[in-house]
Amino acid sequence: MFAQAIQHNNSTRSAVSSVGGSGLFDWFGGGSVTKNGTPVNTSSAKTLSAFYNGITILCNDYAKLPKSVIIKNGNTRIKDASHPVNRLLNKRPNPFMSAFNYDSIMMQCAILKGNAYSEKITNPITGKVEARQFINENDTPVTVKKFNGKLWYHFDGRVVPAKDMEHIIGFSENGITGIGVVAYAAKSLGVALSSQEFAEEYYASRGVGMAVMTSSKSINPDAKTRVGNSIESRFSSKSNYKVAVIDEAESFQHISLTPQESMFLETNKHAIGEVARWLNIPSHKLKDTENSNYSNMESQNIDHISNSVLPWSMKFRQEQDEKLFTEAEIRQGYQVHHNSNSLLEADKKTQAEFISKMLNNKVFVPNQIREMFDMNPLEGGDVALMPLNMQTEAEYQLKLEKMALEIKKLKNE
Repeated sequence: MFAQAIQHNNSTRSAVSSVGGSGLFDWFGGGSVTKNGTPVNTSSAKTLSAFYNGITILCNDYAKLPKSVIIKNGNTRIKDASHPVNRLLNKRPNPFMSAFNYDSIMMQCAILKGNAYSEKITNPITGKVEARQFINENDTPVTVKKFNGKLWYHFDGRVVPAKDMEHIIGFSENGITGIGVVAYAAKSLGVALSSQEFAEEYYASRGVGMAVMTSSKSINPDAKTRVGNSIESRFSSKSNYKVAVIDEAESFQHISLTPQESMFLETNKHAIGEVARWLNIPSHKLKDTENSNYSNMESQNIDHISNSVLPWSMKFRQEQDEKLFTEAEIRQGYQVHHNSNSLLEADKKTQAEFISKMLNNKVFVPNQIREMFDMNPLEGGDVALMPLNMQTEAEYQLKLEKMALEIKKLKNE
């Protein structure tokens, strides 16, 4: 069947070509196995606490980004909270999911599987988007094919054009479909999973592991088997207190872990660094604070947002800009905005200093600051403030002229 599929694709390559991602990797179980034969795939990888934690952090960080619809006209950006897409971004993208859960599962699929798919449901009359339906590849595999210079998505017995699909890809070798991180990290994750299995077995045996029983007299094979089984069953039981009574053997010697085996038990600790590199997040985010302190954690948080969250945010935003608006709205300047500033949390003193500088330099107006803290606007709070010593000469002269006019009016009265 597999050969026939390849032959069929080759015979129709001039018209139709399949664009593959990491499907074969998951199909054959991952490409790497642990020492106990467990395949390394997206499911087994999530049993590693560091990997699970890293995926959760990235998904949550993207999902909690405030998203809004804006109209950009030159250097001016105006929020349009009444636009229907704004509700799809922030409330309910479809009847089954909240916006947070939708963003989180899309991010998870993009990282783990290399591809996240969502079908755009539009109004047949207006052409505007009414829902964004997540496609679960575990239930409905998706195949992307090129036909006559366009992309088509085959799933659930249907063929959907690319314009009606949101498709977020992870790392890609062709720019069209992605490959999940587990496909590349399988060897590293396999070592971490093997060390986890080894530790589980070691602690399950209460550290007994291997042992040698000796006797000064000859013991026949049946007796050896009987004694060995007796000791093994006794020490492998779940009871916390164990006493082994040896009938025919005279001594029992525990063989302790070799230095190499002891180091292998520590592999899980080093696995945190491996997972951090594969997911491109700081290791302190995975609760490894051994080489971190308060001062450099803040800079690492900024690095995490800049180099981990923002690239993913840009992938999502560019796809949303292209797929969620009509052609007429795109020409009018409609865009989706992700506010990454919400992730830049600092201590109160640093935050106060930053806000003060932004106000004094006319970057922010008071009501923008109040909006950041979910406070209602103040009357007159949309006027930019500036210290007297920061005014230009022209602004200072204009103010003097206004004061002179006011004084003249008062004298005439």
